[in-house]
Amino acid sequence: MKNIFILFLFRSIGILSAILSCSLRNKIGSIIGFILRKLSKKRESITFDNIKHAFPHKDHQEYSRLTSLSYQNLGIVLLEISAMPFLSDTKIKSMMSFPHIEIIHTLLQKGKGIILISAHIGNWELLAYAAGLVMEQSVLLVAKEQRNPLIHKAITSLRQRAGNITVSMEKAAKPLINSLKENKPIALLVDQAADPKNDVFLPFFGRKAAVFEAPASLSLRYSAPLVFCIPHRDKHGHYTVTMKEIQSDDLSFSKENVFHLTQRHLKELEHAIEQAPEQWTWQHNRWKYEA
Repeated sequence: MKNIFILFLFRSIGILSAILSCSLRNKIGSIIGFILRKLSKKRESITFDNIKHAFPHKDHQEYSRLTSLSYQNLGIVLLEISAMPFLSDTKIKSMMSFPHIEIIHTLLQKGKGIILISAHIGNWELLAYAAGLVMEQSVLLVAKEQRNPLIHKAITSLRQRAGNITVSMEKAAKPLINSLKENKPIALLVDQAADPKNDVFLPFFGRKAAVFEAPASLSLRYSAPLVFCIPHRDKHGHYTVTMKEIQSDDLSFSKENVFHLTQRHLKELEHAIEQAPEQWTWQHNRWKYEA
């Protein structure tokens, strides 16, 4: 019953959110973020601590401000995601701009597929959906399963509505390789905590964090371009997506070079977060594993 109630709440909020103006959705989303912050002191503490360690040069007042803004961002993103099933493709496309989308088309001409990497900055679900529409071809999305199976089914259905294909992280290896061999785009989020036993530890905002090696490994093994895609939201609620190829022409496939390429895209992630720290989900316990 709990799962059914949460799905009902998700759908109901989505219907209401879809009819709101962007500015009103942002205001209500900020209030929802405030409520979420008050509901879990433990998660709020993790958020504050993550920000404090990432920006040691800032003061307590700034840590509190960024914590508050991060929760506001979370509330806005949740409202946007809930609204997406009830918005037209035209409306969704209008919420996000891709000024350098030609990079994708140019790189696909190499015939090696393309690896799109992003993070929980801005609205990652909106990014994946809109990218599929703008590119006019399906993207293979790698995603973690939601704890609530009904919510997982709803989110998966939303992702596939734009023509994208989804695969769970546990079953992703073969589909990812096949997509690259077929010169198709694949997409992964790279800011979640990786497997501390099988992946690599790298400095991330001054602390060692477990980082997925898969994007760099696939890129070098199959000569597939690695492109970092980040959506930043402006004060009007519109997203602009920055796209940048992570250079790897000087690297051949080896364990050492996979490490180097992983370092490169992690640095780009740090830079993207520094540009708009309030738009990253600091609530995630990113540094829960120790090297």
